[in-house]
Amino acid sequence: MKKILTIVFICVLLMIIDNTLVPFFAIRGFYPSLLFIFCLFYSIINGSWEGIWIGILSGVLQDLYFINGFGINTFTNMLLCALAGFIGVSIFKEKSLIPIVSCFFMTVIKGILVFSILYIVKMYTSFEHIIYNSLYSVVVSIFMYKRVYRLCQKEYMQRKWSFYDR
Repeated sequence: MKKILTIVFICVLLMIIDNTLVPFFAIRGFYPSLLFIFCLFYSIINGSWEGIWIGILSGVLQDLYFINGFGINTFTNMLLCALAGFIGVSIFKEKSLIPIVSCFFMTVIKGILVFSILYIVKMYTSFEHIIYNSLYSVVVSIFMYKRVYRLCQKEYMQRKWSFYDR
């Protein structure tokens, strides 16, 4: 239960920070999503099943502020966090290079998916937004991965399997 409360608290906190403080650090009007980066790293470390759930949670939180198309972030975050979980199966999670590079490509893929879905429903956005956000996300992810990894290594965040004889 402590694990679930911790994850929900961090996601809500990052969503608030994404919508209040991060825009002040924008470069040319572009800024990364701390919530999405956290969810990708959490999924890489903990696998695709937990990635699906944290992707849904983060997507719903992001969709609360995405007036034009509710559900787009939920769908894309769920897919990409599940994919990140599959990537995490075959890497050394202690090393940060592959997760950071994966974050870049996942952010590009999310941007393309959101751009495509909005284009289909005749809402046009700038394509350069994708590249700048992805590059900015890489810079932020360099500082963020080790912290997420250490959080996931805490005892209450680990999945414990035990069988009791009664």
